[in-house]
Amino acid sequence: MKNCKRILVSAIGVLALGWGSASIANPGKDSKQSQERIQVEWSDFNDYRDVRAASEPRGTFHKRVKKSFEKFFKEYSKELPEGQTLSIKILDLDLAGHVELGSTRDIRVMKDIHFPRMNFSYTLTGADGKVLKEGEAKLKDMNYLYHEKTWKRYREGFYYEKRMFREWFEDTLEKG
Repeated sequence: MKNCKRILVSAIGVLALGWGSASIANPGKDSKQSQERIQVEWSDFNDYRDVRAASEPRGTFHKRVKKSFEKFFKEYSKELPEGQTLSIKILDLDLAGHVELGSTRDIRVMKDIHFPRMNFSYTLTGADGKVLKEGEAKLKDMNYLYHEKTWKRYREGFYYEKRMFREWFEDTLEKG
């Protein structure tokens, strides 16, 4: 029975990967996919500095992180001018806080010494496919606990990391 479950899970994973790559390879095929103008490539989560789960299984947590960021990038892609595409490769990710052993389970503790960091390479292309801007970004927010509107962190997962990206986007792509 376990082997059947593994095969089924593997088959679903292969199908999901196949559909995802097909829609990226042929963006005109699916109008919903063609509207996503930020394309994200992830490395192995185990190679990142700190994407450590606190109170849930590691694989589940990694899927939740990826899903949350991809939803954010999809929504944020509307900020790009029509026809532009931003390709991002996440090289390293260090979530805000640090996972420590609690009394009965691990918890992520937020202290100013455990600030969020994100490194990625990016390429911004125009509608004609010409590279408009490219480079590597190394973001960190050593003051993450002291910004205005930190209350929002309770409503939005990975708020601090997404806030860093918003600021980078505005400073680098909108103004730059």
